[in-house]
Amino acid sequence: MVNNTCLLERFIKHFKCIKTNQCISYRLVNDGTCHCSEYWNGLCDDEFTDVHYARNHILFQIICDGFNELIPVIIDGRNETDETECEQWQCNNTYTRCDGFWNCLNGADEINCDSLGLLDCPLHHHICVSTETKRLTCLPIEKADDGQIDCLGGTDEPRLCRENHYLAADNNFYCKNDTRRTCLNYGHLCNRYDECEYGDDEQVCDTNRNFTIHGSVCFDNNAEMRSDVEKFLCERFIDTKNQRIVHFSLGIDRNSSINATKSNRKRILPHSFSRQTNKRCHRGFDLRVWLDKDQNLTTTTCLCPPSFYGDMCQYQNQRVSLTMQYRAFSDAWRTPFVLVVMVIDDSDERTIHSHEQFTYLPMRDCQIKFHSYLFYSTRPKNNSINYSVHIDIYEKLSLAYRGSWFLPLKFPFLSVHRLAVQLDIPHSVDSIKSCSDLQCVHGYCAMYSNNQNGSSFCQCNQGWSGQYCTIPHTCTCSSDSLCVGISANNRSLCVCSINRFGPRCLLDNTLCELDQNTKCLHGGQCIPVDEHILSERKFTCICSKGFSGDRCEIPDSKIIVSFHKDILLSQAMLVHFIRVIDNALPERATTFKTIPVHQNSIIIYWSRPFHLVFIELFNKSYYLAVIQRAFSPSTTIIRKIKSSNRCEHITELFNKTIIKLHFLRRIKYYHVPCQRHSPKLSCFYDDIHLCLCNDHGLHRVANCFEFNHHLKSDCLGRSGCENEAQCFQDSLTCAQTSICICPTCFYGVRCQFSTSGFGLSLDSILGYHILPHHSILHQPYAVQISAVLTVIMVIAGLINGVLTLITFRSKKLREAGCGLYLIGSSITTILTMTLFGIKFWTLVSSQMSLTINRSFVYVQCLLIDFLLRICLSMDQWLNSCVAAERAITALKKVKFDKKQSKNVAKYVIVALLVLTISTAIHDPVHRRLFNDEDNDEKRIWCIVSYPFSFQLFNSVTYLFHFFIPFFINLISALIILKANARQRAIVRPHYTYQQLLREQFQQHNRLIIAPFILIILAFPRVILSLVSGCMKSAQDSWLFLIGYFISFIPPTFIFLVFILPSKLYKEEFRKAVKHYWKMI
Repeated sequence: MVNNTCLLERFIKHFKCIKTNQCISYRLVNDGTCHCSEYWNGLCDDEFTDVHYARNHILFQIICDGFNELIPVIIDGRNETDETECEQWQCNNTYTRCDGFWNCLNGADEINCDSLGLLDCPLHHHICVSTETKRLTCLPIEKADDGQIDCLGGTDEPRLCRENHYLAADNNFYCKNDTRRTCLNYGHLCNRYDECEYGDDEQVCDTNRNFTIHGSVCFDNNAEMRSDVEKFLCERFIDTKNQRIVHFSLGIDRNSSINATKSNRKRILPHSFSRQTNKRCHRGFDLRVWLDKDQNLTTTTCLCPPSFYGDMCQYQNQRVSLTMQYRAFSDAWRTPFVLVVMVIDDSDERTIHSHEQFTYLPMRDCQIKFHSYLFYSTRPKNNSINYSVHIDIYEKLSLAYRGSWFLPLKFPFLSVHRLAVQLDIPHSVDSIKSCSDLQCVHGYCAMYSNNQNGSSFCQCNQGWSGQYCTIPHTCTCSSDSLCVGISANNRSLCVCSINRFGPRCLLDNTLCELDQNTKCLHGGQCIPVDEHILSERKFTCICSKGFSGDRCEIPDSKIIVSFHKDILLSQAMLVHFIRVIDNALPERATTFKTIPVHQNSIIIYWSRPFHLVFIELFNKSYYLAVIQRAFSPSTTIIRKIKSSNRCEHITELFNKTIIKLHFLRRIKYYHVPCQRHSPKLSCFYDDIHLCLCNDHGLHRVANCFEFNHHLKSDCLGRSGCENEAQCFQDSLTCAQTSICICPTCFYGVRCQFSTSGFGLSLDSILGYHILPHHSILHQPYAVQISAVLTVIMVIAGLINGVLTLITFRSKKLREAGCGLYLIGSSITTILTMTLFGIKFWTLVSSQMSLTINRSFVYVQCLLIDFLLRICLSMDQWLNSCVAAERAITALKKVKFDKKQSKNVAKYVIVALLVLTISTAIHDPVHRRLFNDEDNDEKRIWCIVSYPFSFQLFNSVTYLFHFFIPFFINLISALIILKANARQRAIVRPHYTYQQLLREQFQQHNRLIIAPFILIILAFPRVILSLVSGCMKSAQDSWLFLIGYFISFIPPTFIFLVFILPSKLYKEEFRKAVKHYWKMI
């Protein structure tokens, strides 16, 4: 012991005993013997048995079962156990019926449960050994537990020997008329010694045996030698101490239940050999080789394992022993990967000394550990250079590069370098981290996925290798494969496509193409088995949605759920599937379903076995939807959920007195609601359990299992969800599918879309309304109406911008700064409406899954929203500049200098352009494409993800670019009115100031109202963000869609707002039209 830590001895871990502070080998832990000192209550640190768990954990299944399992708990000054206050509990229930124990003291739970078949008794009778005849007889249940001993050993009076404490006891044979009131254990029966005063334990023994038994007849080695009476008594001895964990059950027959079994698929070492050794070949096989068959000439040689070499396998190979386990995020569980493991050095050639390839499918191999021996190209290895393990990962179907890992070999002096690692597969191709610190000539610089220090390397193009991709080589791989390097023996290292194999990928793998017995059905993807898998099956099927099974031959179960009109529905619901497993905890899986507006039925598909289905609406409102004792695959279940299916909380069923009781006392009243509210109550729940109300015999009883109501699921830390969404998977181990539960203001398959704050994108508002593989005529109304509005607005905006440009072709109108501002506004109008049209139709085309270039989608993702933002902001600023210049003109009057104004306008426009770009430049940096293949709909999304600091900055800039131009317009309007009113007051002193202001407003209302109209039209976007907070789901999109389109109306009104109301501008427009008309 050093610093209270167990030292390693011979690489074997040690276990620390808490009580004695000693260390024992892990080999001794949980071996059935206590090696740490026992506690006073019989517990032991190194024995993790069911008994110990049952003594400290309150299990519904063992409450009031006739045996004390729990360590007593002091409650209100009294010792409470699992067997106190059991008046409301039925001792004959699902968990005690025919379990081999007399849980009821009269054995009512074991009536007609004779598993030995020794005697055919009438109903309501027990088998026992008569105290008088010493033969098997039938005893009426009325005589059991009546205080009179009718059976030998007191088997009809179990309370005589049953201990009233939780410690183990196995004395169950009662010695009748014994003054010591002795109870014996099974080791004393028929052992040729009288332990009872009157020899009760030897009276029924078979004395006619012609051989001698050793020890008690109840010992296992004497099982075949017992008489019928002895068989019965030995069997009844198990009714001594029922210390075990009983798991939740529906009373399923063993033949129809689902057992917790493990796959028979095993992993082997890539080059595993038998450990059999012989004297000549050390750890190898001694082979006889025929040299000449005619002359019968032979010789012997040794076939060595990879770890040894030499004529007698006497030398150990220097090598890297690598054990790997991989983890994938939930969005890649159904994606097969190729892992290329290489030993490389740090020379300029970056020589690949040895390599190994694995096929990894997360849904199949999530718990598998891959083992590999990697060798050096020279023997012995060169100690002057550094070696490391480099691992590349590619997608098997597309051969797309996913990332690389770097594992340094830090101890070069070791002849066998052992590594055990757990590596995380990066999210997607978009997550590859690039760098610029290396001069990669024929390749690009990439960062290792597992290195926090920013280590990088050159990922070379095909046909190039070396530290900086400067060494050419001829690739000999097939044309449809990848050439990822060249080995030390000058051979190409190839990564084969799905239906190819071999060192150069020249061989066709027809397993998934020709053999109908190995073909995946219903559109499933066939993956040939990896050579490192030892399995009878030679392929794995990745099934399409709706099917499962080894060949995707099993359609998913279909559950059609409808709700009674009295049930208040939420926007979405959680569906909890509970699978009951023999001798194991129930397995829970959860999925998420959106409840369509104005639709009362929902279809749920599920591929896994299940026995219970609970529907959870928000605010913890549970409804029991399905209960089936035996799972039937590929069935259609139709359920109408009524109010009677709701699971009530215990606060609705019990009074405050019972609610306030300690849990150990309160749980013993859980049968009462089922009996009191029968048959209306189907289920209820507390903070720990979900409980069913079932019929058992003539009684209605509760049946509870533990259920975490506040489970925050993250798919075991491998969530592919974004924005802190919960991730639910369809199975606890090697799940195939997952679903994201989005927090408020986020939605999308991965919760990738945010509708909070400012700058709602068209993708997040309209994207999920667009149906893939449907023409525009068959799209929802939201898409069709948006398409019509887009066409109208784009045409109107372009006409508006062109007419404004035609008007300001006149040099006269460009003498002052106002003309330049309006020219700039017309240009931004044309750009805005053009970009808006491109944005809309690119979104529609990409979501309709039309043929569209991914690079084009990526470019528009980075630029379109960024440029739209700049154009809209510039348009607002330019309009405010027009208002500001008019205010300055009103103040200076004849002193206004047009030339100076024009020069200032040029600088202002450039400054505004720099300002809007600099405050929006962060947007394209945080944009990326997202591949969404959920529900077999292959979508490409353009999403933006800001860190918190940028979210705040983004919101502030939106407010800045809206409210500052707004206040400039407001202040400019007030200045114009007051300046003109003062001038009029000098000429017309008999008018009041208020009358003059009113008169000026009527005369110049076009200068005031027009800019305000433009501001008001842009206002809905800000109001929606401020008032509504966010769009909580795609169903809320109408209001946001209207606000989004309204924000693009101002650019289409420039001509109407600024040109037509002005006599000067209108006259110049007419002249321009006449000029162009003459040219035509």
